[in-house]
Amino acid sequence: MALNIAESEFAFIVLAAGESTRFGENKLLYKVNNSSIIRRVVEECSLENFKTVVVVGHEKELIMKELEGLNVLFVINPEYKTGGMSSSIKAGVSNIRPSKAYLITPGDMPYLQSWICKKIIDVYASSKAKIVIPSFEGKGGHPILFDATLREELLTVNEETKGLKGILRRHENDVLKFEIGTSRILIDIDYKSDLDTRKPIDK
Repeated sequence: MALNIAESEFAFIVLAAGESTRFGENKLLYKVNNSSIIRRVVEECSLENFKTVVVVGHEKELIMKELEGLNVLFVINPEYKTGGMSSSIKAGVSNIRPSKAYLITPGDMPYLQSWICKKIIDVYASSKAKIVIPSFEGKGGHPILFDATLREELLTVNEETKGLKGILRRHENDVLKFEIGTSRILIDIDYKSDLDTRKPIDK
């Protein structure tokens, strides 16, 4: 049964099901400035008009415990080992009622800030674009916003057709990419060394 979410609200979907094989331990639980990466992402980008959905799989109990006390809806992705990021996107979208738009981000982006998510929503509201992507020096990052009209495509996304990149390619004329002035949207964490070498640049 779909979780209860009003159509007038936005859905913020955080992908947190991966195994962190390159990191050596669960990177989402790793502390950055005394807070875990996953908690930083959720706390920063859970805005008032959002329903925050966290898709879990690997070590799901630990992730859920780490987010105790936050207003979060959890969705379990049983295919996280074989279905890649696409399976988490489908799990997240399929388990909530249709919303105005879906803001999707990997959970390993510790430098995201609330103003970034607000700016993406503002650009979407003023432009009516179907897809909104923040960029820094021309390079697109996350979160990416998808209008509700693309829900069915999100529900059929798969790794064989390049996941979200496949949707972006099919709808290249519907994409609004805008310069946001910070590299925070580009920095995900794959290795522990990334925390030392990939520092945010704000212009």
